Amino acid sequence: MDYSTARTCLLGFIFVICMGISRATPPFHSYLYNPQYCSDTLSGRQLYVGEVFTRSGQCVRVQCLGTLQLWEDSCKVPGALKGACNVLPPTEANEDYPRCCPMYECKTYESNAQGELEQTNTYDHTGNLRKSHVTELIVISKDRRPGAPDIPAAPARKYHV
Repeated sequence: MDYSTARTCLLGFIFVICMGISRATPPFHSYLYNPQYCSDTLSGRQLYVGEVFTRSGQCVRVQCLGTLQLWEDSCKVPGALKGACNVLPPTEANEDYPRCCPMYECKTYESNAQGELEQTNTYDHTGNLRKSHVTELIVISKDRRPGAPDIPAAPARKYHV
């Protein structure tokens, strides 16, 4: 093989390798970016993957997942709460989730020979205890008149713990 043929083969070999490398690496162009987003049909918003917002007028958090599906979180009523429970609406209007969820105030009563104990527990929408308050009514004297109702007529002291 002469020098000119070897040189041509070498140049051809280098050309083939360079073409293979250029095809193996993806082109870097900023304009080739194809954004992926989810569409929330209730609000009309488009969300990019990972973006989160709270729907206006509702206490619902909406998130765009990597699968381009929407995930919604909403307030739930906690189960297994003890006592007589009332719903406490949020104090601020237009709060983001979960601050827009109501709290639940539950009262329990326990009577004993010395008086009555009232416990007030406040729970969030997941059932976590947020605040507890105890009130005890202590009867100082149980002297009653015959035939009087079972309500203590003697002085009583009420204090908060």
